[in-house]
Formats: sequence, C-alpha cells, structure tokens
Amino acid sequence: MTYRVNDGVREPWNSPYEVFGDRYEVNRDSQGYVEVGIASWYGPKFHGRKTSNGEVFDMQGLSAAHKTLPIPTMVRVTNLDNGRKIDVRINDRGPFHDDRIIDLSFAAAKALGFSKQGTAPVVVEALDAVNYPVEGKAKSETPPKVYIQAGAFQSLSSANNLKRNIEANFMLQRLKAPVRVLQSEFETDSILHKVWIGPIKQTKTEDTVTAILVQMGLNKPVKVVAN
Repeated sequence: MTYRVNDGVREPWNSPYEVFGDRYEVNRDSQGYVEVGIASWYGPKFHGRKTSNGEVFDMQGLSAAHKTLPIPTMVRVTNLDNGRKIDVRINDRGPFHDDRIIDLSFAAAKALGFSKQGTAPVVVEALDAVNYPVEGKAKSETPPKVYIQAGAFQSLSSANNLKRNIEANFMLQRLKAPVRVLQSEFETDSILHKVWIGPIKQTKTEDTVTAILVQMGLNKPVKVVAN
C-alpha cells in the first residue's frame, strides 16, 4: 500500500484562507499535533453539501472539520467525559468559534457519546502520516459504493410514497437500480427516513438517474458514497 506523506505541494483547501475577517494559516503537516479543547458536531443542515475539499458531507460518515490541520489528516479524538475514542478524517474547515477546536460529523459525535449534548471536552491527536493512505492511490479491499439519495423525510409514509413513485418510473425500471428506505437517527428522539437508489456502478448511470429524478420534480438528489 502507498501511504501519504507531505511533499510540500499545497492544494487550494490547504492554502491560507479568511473567514469572518479572520485569516487562517494551514499547517504544513500534522506531525506532533495534540490539542485539548471543546468539540462540537454538525449534521442535517450540511448533509449532502460539499466539504472544503469538494467531497460530499455525509453526517452518518466518520469525518471532521478543523481550522488549520492539512486536509486530509487522520486524528484520534478522545472524549474526556467518558474516555471514548474514535479515529476520524479531516475533510472540511471549521468550526469558526473561538471556544471550539474541532467539528465532528453527527455519527462521530454519537460514537463519542455527546450527540445529545452538542459539545464535549476532548483531546485531538494527529495520527502519524504512515497510518493513512495517499488520496487516489491507495486501494481499499472493499471499494465504496455510490448511491443517489432522492429524498429524506421525518415521515416514513412520505419516504415510502417516494419509493413507490420511483419504482413505478419506466425509465428507472430499465436501469434496474434498487430503491430502498433507510432510517437514521439524527437528533434527539428524531428519525430521518432516506430514500436511496443504488448501488450504482457507472458514472453514466449515476448521471441518468439524477436527470430522471429532476424530471420527476425532485430538485435536490444527492450523491452518497458509502461502504
């Protein structure tokens, strides 16, 4: 396996940037980084949007935002309230609050046991570069699968109605892409019912499915990459 080491070349998302009048210099590397502070999390409002490096944010994935660590960096986050630990990948910028050092995906916050509280005291420690692969070069034993999310609802009946409408579409029937409804907890005592089409094996098919959904009046289909 080929592993990522810093070669001094800066991608746009690792260049200096400015937010709310404050300028941030991104670290050249993450070697030796350890910080104690407050972690927060982000979820439904940003689900499906692009992160700073152009990936699609998945609130159910294990990822995080950091103001100055290079993207991508793998970090180990420890919740000081309960001792839970998790390794996440930095792929976004933030949180832009003076009292917070890292913004975790909902799934990461849930794994650490603070999704209901909103914030928690943590230790963030960068892992050695040899612990994570070069982007675009390392091959996973199980390649990620691509889905199209046609909609997301708090109502299960609404999700099932959309599923039936999609399954009844003649053009989508010809593509033989399975349609299913998934349930995900995303906030206290709340459930999100997501309608996914896939897995989709070809980019051309992905584009076709998206175009058909738009024709059906679904203006915000979202590409989701999952294992």
